[in-house]
Amino acid sequence: MNRWLEHARYAFSTLVLRRQTPYLFGMVVTDVCNLDCFYCESKNSGGYHYSLNQALRTLDDAYSRGHRSLYFTGGEPMLWQDAGKDLEFLVEHARRLGFGDIFIFTNGTLPLDIAGCSYIVTIDGPQEVHDRIRSGSYEQVIDNVRHALTPAVFASITFNRENVAFCEQFVAEISSLQLFRGISFNLLTHWPEIVASHGIAGEERIQLLDLLWRLKGEGYPIALSRAAYRALRSNRWKRPIPQIELGTRDRVFMCCRDVDNPEVCATCGYANCVEVSQILALKPSALWQVMRLTT
Repeated sequence: MNRWLEHARYAFSTLVLRRQTPYLFGMVVTDVCNLDCFYCESKNSGGYHYSLNQALRTLDDAYSRGHRSLYFTGGEPMLWQDAGKDLEFLVEHARRLGFGDIFIFTNGTLPLDIAGCSYIVTIDGPQEVHDRIRSGSYEQVIDNVRHALTPAVFASITFNRENVAFCEQFVAEISSLQLFRGISFNLLTHWPEIVASHGIAGEERIQLLDLLWRLKGEGYPIALSRAAYRALRSNRWKRPIPQIELGTRDRVFMCCRDVDNPEVCATCGYANCVEVSQILALKPSALWQVMRLTT
């Protein structure tokens, strides 16, 4: 009921009062990571780790500005700790403040043992492909998902040239496990030269999106609304999204860390952000999907 009331409050603020009310806040709590994925440029750089006091202040400030949905990311956020506290303490603090939906983006190599949140676990293809990209961690990840404290666990894949050909196999394999509430995805989003070497662009991007939409139509639990599919396919949606913010220890960005890079923003493949843009536009298919997946 509280979640429905929050959505009703937000719709009133957006439609009637015409306010750009904050919606989703992210925190890069650390850049420490125990994997070495080729497409990640922020791992173990030493530039992003929050202190406990900084983290608590950031959460307090985000809530006071109106944010009610929250996600933690990294690096590997499950590795964050400071002053004897770990990520569970931050989740509990966020709950006490009043945040509703709380997500942790994780590589899944550590126990998923924090209550009161949902997990988005990166799996970058069928087992042999994932293990090639992510240091042989597939079996460990699946075992941790199997023993997760919450059933609210989603699989997420970052599509790139290493795994795009295995899309159907990946979707079928993950679905057959019956461990995940849904499958989300991103398209590798990076500097143009990195996308040119490793990413999915142009007609290949459209073909991949059409394939994912077909697989969803066949009953696979792909987290993709009709509105977001159309926006991604046409590459047309409002960006950057002012109702999304991403905090690091030194700065709060509008939308994401690439907001200052127009070339990156122009070919954005962050499907989760596109979904949020369609929710904020009050597209029925996007609203229905988020309520179905988070209740």
